[in-house]
Amino acid sequence: MPKSRKRGGEKAHRKRVQARNNKIQNQRNQMQKLWEEEMMKRLEEMNKTTSGDTENQEIDTSESVNIQL
Repeated sequence: MPKSRKRGGEKAHRKRVQARNNKIQNQRNQMQKLWEEEMMKRLEEMNKTTSGDTENQEIDTSESVNIQL
């Protein structure tokens, strides 16, 4: 690209590119954080629903079992 199209020279161009890259990286990090939080919420909800089924299935060890061969 010719120097006349750099809009302020190399230094200004590098500054704009760095700002753009930082903005993209911040957006990516923010979306990743939101996604992880949502997945943790769903995982906790799933664990609550599945743990409720297993809590009532206790084994009574006081009863003896007779096994005949």
